[in-house]
Amino acid sequence: GDATAAARKGYEAGLLAYARAMVLWRGRHRYCGSCGAPARSESAGHVMKCTDPACGAEQFPRLDPAIIVLVTDGERALLGRQAAWPAGRYSTIAGFVEPGESLEDAVARETLEETGVVVLESRYHSSQPWPFPSSLMLGFMASATPGSIASGSSELEDARWFTRAEIASGRPMLPPRTSISFRLIEHWFDAAGEFPPMREISGVGRWEARR
Repeated sequence: GDATAAARKGYEAGLLAYARAMVLWRGRHRYCGSCGAPARSESAGHVMKCTDPACGAEQFPRLDPAIIVLVTDGERALLGRQAAWPAGRYSTIAGFVEPGESLEDAVARETLEETGVVVLESRYHSSQPWPFPSSLMLGFMASATPGSIASGSSELEDARWFTRAEIASGRPMLPPRTSISFRLIEHWFDAAGEFPPMREISGVGRWEARR
C-alpha cells in the first residue's frame, strides 16, 4: 500500500544519506588532524585512526547542526529565495548553529539576519539529515508579530510573507515534498483547515514539478 511504499522510500533515503555522509567524511579525514600522519579506517569504517604510534588520535564522524524554520504571523508564512534559484522559488529560512549558541537563539538570529523579522517564540517540530556534506536540519515553527515587515539580505535576494490562499494557488513554487521545508509549510497550511490538505491540491507549485 501507500504507507508501505512511503516507509520503504524513507528507509532508502535514510540509507543513502548515511552512505553519502560517511563517504564524504572519510574522504576529508585521510590524515590525522593532530600530527598530519596518514589515518587508517577502523571499526568498519566508523573511525579514522592516526597511523603514528606516538599519536594514535582517533577521528569520528561529525554532524553540523543547522536550523530550518517556518516563521508565521498566524495568517501568513515567511519564505525567502536565493538569487541563484529560478524565478518564483521560495523556501523556509535556514542557517548553521554557531558555537555556544542554543537552537532557539539560532532560529531568532538567522531569521533576523536574513529577513529583518523578530521572532517572538519558537518550538521544535522535526528533523532531517542533510548530507551535503554532513548537516542535520533541525526544524522549528516560530511566530512573529502580525504586520512585521520582511526584507532581503546579503544571503537572500528576497523574503516575503505568503498567505494560504497564495500557496494554494501555486504561488510560490515550494520545496520538494520529501524535504523538511515542505513538511514545515504543510504543517502550518493544513492546521487552519481552510483548504484541502496541501498535498492534495492540484497546481500547488513544487520545485521538482517544474524543472
